[in-house]
Amino acid sequence: MTEFTPDRYGVIVRAEDKHFWFLARRAMVLELIRRFHPKPVETFADVGCGSGYNLTHFKTCGKNLLGIDRLVLLSPHIKTLASDTHLIAGDVQALPLGSQSIDMMTSLDVLEHVDDQKMLRELFRTLKAGSILIITVPAQPWLWSQRDIQAGHKRRYTKIALTQIIEQAGFTIRYVNYHQFLLFPLVVISRFLWHKKQFQTQEENPGKITNWVLLKISMFENWLARKGIRFAWGSSLVVVAQKP
Repeated sequence: MTEFTPDRYGVIVRAEDKHFWFLARRAMVLELIRRFHPKPVETFADVGCGSGYNLTHFKTCGKNLLGIDRLVLLSPHIKTLASDTHLIAGDVQALPLGSQSIDMMTSLDVLEHVDDQKMLRELFRTLKAGSILIITVPAQPWLWSQRDIQAGHKRRYTKIALTQIIEQAGFTIRYVNYHQFLLFPLVVISRFLWHKKQFQTQEENPGKITNWVLLKISMFENWLARKGIRFAWGSSLVVVAQKP
């Protein structure tokens, strides 16, 4: 199994401020935060934060912002951050945080890289009672491809499997939905043609117009989700969980 490497980390860092997929996911997560916990918390943590860039956009969510990632201190990948942000190099399966020390957490496309049960136990341990956790993961195990191997994934999830392991860790599920429903046919085509270099290039670096169109479609899907639509499938899953 290929591990998540600094090279792959660099690819993400170069894309996360402009690629439609990252922009749409970030907008979706911010909407869920506003819906389930509209008031800023004392301490907000992004677990598996990568460069820390997302915390710039989450700055209104908490008075103190924490980013934890084993690669987070790799220069020159640290992005400009909001004030009162602290980046910690640490293992998401053994978080360098005190028990019941965090008021809200996000963990975006991290669970699939590690021992998910161990990581979820750590998230549960470090969150305060009543706190919200937002998780995103790749969906549809049958979509497994060379793309997943290159990304260092260990698995893709079904909705049932994901909600079960989150509940087994002690959380209550508040919301679950698929993401990237409207673009799902393009994802399927891309995965089965991933061995062709041009498809890898087009997915990771879409042209300006293509990126704009795909962003508009993804944001329309986010709007549908805000209106209460539950999608039957998608290439990703998002869960809002709560520690009782």
